[in-house]
Amino acid sequence: MPFVSKDTFKERLYETFGSGEELQARIDEAGLAILFSVVESQLRGGVSVAAESNFDANSDVEPFRRLVEEHGVAVVQVHIGGDVDELVTKFARRAAGGDRHPGHGDEPEDADELRAKLESGLWEPLDLPGLLVRADLHEDEAAIVERVRAALDERSDV
Repeated sequence: MPFVSKDTFKERLYETFGSGEELQARIDEAGLAILFSVVESQLRGGVSVAAESNFDANSDVEPFRRLVEEHGVAVVQVHIGGDVDELVTKFARRAAGGDRHPGHGDEPEDADELRAKLESGLWEPLDLPGLLVRADLHEDEAAIVERVRAALDERSDV
């Protein structure tokens, strides 16, 4: 199954257009637009696709609903969350580690902004029809995949 990630698209955009505060919002918006375009292209071709991002519980619901309506697809949403303090610590550690593409501009001091967004519910599961599988940041990928498979086995409409 094809897998698309907003950050992959954003990183190519950073490499093409540069990065910085003045570009951040536009590149984020463009990365998401490309993600939805690629997803729609795959669905039009009859191909299931997995899409990954920190989807916004407010603004990213409608594009998914449109895809469901236009293509009759079944949504399987995997939401990975956890304790806010742990998520913030993990973010700060990743930002300090320097392993992420520099275009993202993540700094350890951005942790307070991240905390506020998490506490506001910005990245809670999307209100979409279909199957929701909640996972914890401590679960390994294989365990999450197994939980998704088990949930799909229980449901015949997905």
